[in-house]
Amino acid sequence: AISGPAAGHPLMQAREFTITDAASVPTGGTTDGRVVYGTVNNCASGYTPWGTYITCEENYAGYFKRSNITGRTANQLASELRNGVTSTSGRERWSSIGAEDDYARWDITITGATAANDYRNAANTFGFNVEIDPFAPTSTPKKRTAMGRFAHEGAWVGPVTVGKPVVFYMGCDSVNEYIYKFVSTALWSASDVNAGMAAGDKYLDDGKLYVARFDSDFSGQWLELSNLTGTQARGTETFTFGDSSDAYLNTRLAADKKGATPMDRPEWGAVNPVNGEVYMTLTKNAGRTVALTEPANP
Repeated sequence: AISGPAAGHPLMQAREFTITDAASVPTGGTTDGRVVYGTVNNCASGYTPWGTYITCEENYAGYFKRSNITGRTANQLASELRNGVTSTSGRERWSSIGAEDDYARWDITITGATAANDYRNAANTFGFNVEIDPFAPTSTPKKRTAMGRFAHEGAWVGPVTVGKPVVFYMGCDSVNEYIYKFVSTALWSASDVNAGMAAGDKYLDDGKLYVARFDSDFSGQWLELSNLTGTQARGTETFTFGDSSDAYLNTRLAADKKGATPMDRPEWGAVNPVNGEVYMTLTKNAGRTVALTEPANP
């Protein structure tokens, strides 16, 4: 299930399809922008205080093929460029395996009259944190869109305190990307321990999304990804803000606009359960100079 503020959004809608090799899977799809089949390229993960698990969709972009850009809006082009969904063949070439919907859905080329007739928006339904309940194997996993869309490495929860928000820290695992945090609107209640997916609905579908800026004097600031207006250039494309979904479907562009600090590929994270200190492992960045100047966006 697609859950949270981007559920049902037109940019999450795509052609309905049937998985051919699993008779028990019902006909469905993302026609209404509230259901998507599967999760892909899951990397690290994180537990929740209510007994579920978050598995994180990382570098999903390369699975999709886009033969041409015919019919795409300026915002769609800027979004796809910023998220790396630009391959003419798809890294794994899944769309070339067969004509069945199982494979065709990885081709996001516009071929139909509307989004309900093709898979132009399929890539928008990936790049999220996916909550699962290992103690309820028949429950439906949910993509928590309020936590943003990017190459999620993991989601690490801070110490919880009754009467205060629940906070998750996240990294976007690509070069020159950012560190984020999600702060729930709901305040933690001890009665939600082991409450499962219902607690996830409470804490993960509504909250504030922030990105980190680090300053040269070793101070920093969490920048809230809200009140987005104006434009943001990316290469040859320009994205215009103005949709309530911008922070959730185009989180990288929103972070660019807010002036976040590009990092050296944020990967694994950890939170000290005693004092709440947050640690993020930065894997590498061949473009970072010896003088530690800011690298140019690729």
